[in-house]
Amino acid sequence: MNKIISRIKNLIEFITIYQVMVFITLFYIFYPTNNSSLDAYAYAGDIKYAKNLFLPHHLIYNYFLYSLLKPFNLFFSDINTLLFTKYINAFFQALNLIIFYKILAKLSIPKKETLLYIIIIGFSFSLWRFGTENETYIIPITFSLIGSFYFLNFLKTKYLKYILYSGFFATIACLFHQIHFFWWFGLLIGTIFYSKKLKYILVYSITALIVPLAYSLVLIFYNNQELSLNNLIHFVFFDFYSGSAKTEFGWNNLILIIISSIRTFFQIHANIYFLIRKNFLFVIPILFIFFSVFKVIKLVSRKGLLKRRKLNENPFIKTHLLIFILQFLFAIYAVGNVEFIIMIPFLIFLSLFVKYKINKTVLILLALNLFIWNFSYGIFPNHYYKYYNDAVLVDFIINHPNDKFLVKNDAVLNQFYYKTGMDNYKNILLLNQLKSKGELYKLLSKNNIYTDIIGKPSIFNRGSITSKNKFNFNFNKFNKKFITSYKGLYGTSKIYQISKP
Repeated sequence: MNKIISRIKNLIEFITIYQVMVFITLFYIFYPTNNSSLDAYAYAGDIKYAKNLFLPHHLIYNYFLYSLLKPFNLFFSDINTLLFTKYINAFFQALNLIIFYKILAKLSIPKKETLLYIIIIGFSFSLWRFGTENETYIIPITFSLIGSFYFLNFLKTKYLKYILYSGFFATIACLFHQIHFFWWFGLLIGTIFYSKKLKYILVYSITALIVPLAYSLVLIFYNNQELSLNNLIHFVFFDFYSGSAKTEFGWNNLILIIISSIRTFFQIHANIYFLIRKNFLFVIPILFIFFSVFKVIKLVSRKGLLKRRKLNENPFIKTHLLIFILQFLFAIYAVGNVEFIIMIPFLIFLSLFVKYKINKTVLILLALNLFIWNFSYGIFPNHYYKYYNDAVLVDFIINHPNDKFLVKNDAVLNQFYYKTGMDNYKNILLLNQLKSKGELYKLLSKNNIYTDIIGKPSIFNRGSITSKNKFNFNFNKFNKKFITSYKGLYGTSKIYQISKP
């Protein structure tokens, strides 16, 4: 192990930043997930069929990707929209790493550390996961990082144009996802405290007018609604009014934020058990991480973990520490939502680890473990295996247009939409939307229904913790006719026809 670490240290002397970038990006490009989320299918369907191009929580994400795809549609008739969007996110994650490098260079972080920081962030699980998926969380980070880059330029030069650029790009990030308001707001606080001149504060603040202007234009010209304060507020905060954005406080918040914080860096999921059960070689990353932890404890006890740097960058560090705290606190309030702390790796390295230097051997071990663990338990299985393989069920539904289907996984509805263009298909009934057993009895008394929920493979995940629909239904009182089955990594799903006796 010591020889491996020594060789890596020697290798760092010769490789360039951009070689590292290419190496990381290839793993994003060649391993897109084949187990997309329900949101990923919904956004891809919207982009494919030019529907819902302006969604309030992430206003311009769909439209931006739709605009990028449109020129390709002029020359190619059958583009895989979902895959295209994953490549776009991979590209923007590569941009994120480049901007991050530019910031570290301006902060005078040594090249060797910069290389390791980039590898650690590039292979952190949340960023790697969403950089290989069609989700809305990668692209806004690009614009927030550009905002931070110009904020750093402003701190060093006090040029007015840099604070204008900083505010502009941080504002654009908010249009890609509202969660980046806290990054924009943190930079505003930094501007107030470290510029101490009204003109700088006003120039930064005025960029925020882009947000109400953009929402107003969409409200009038896309949604065809009258521009009023009430309509605008309800549109901007639609996800909160509708309840789709969960915000509450309880023990679940604390439990889930701990899990989400770990998952930001390392994949933690029930699929690890299924992977090891399928092939015992999947136990190797666990053995490697235990060995690394032992090595780190031994190393830190002798040489220490952190050393304070002699850098005069406190305004930048404190500003980004504030942004980190704001993002983290809101993620706790949002029931520990892992998507809302996806930017945390960048913020940690732009605040705490600018102030403190980490033991290089510890960084190398962390980088190795992140790559091995997350590739083995996250990225590779996401690409290579089909966890439920519900595409078989979707095809079955398409081939039975006159029948109703009671399905367990919400993603099936959006998979169907992506494949057919039919949104909110009335013949697909989601189990978690049923409010009572009586409602299900009523449906079964009027219709013959196909379902996949009898014996459906079930795993422990965030959804099982936060779901408020806990009832289990017994189909023994109804006639069950086995139709077909299909296999995924989690087990075999079966389709039955259910009818009233």
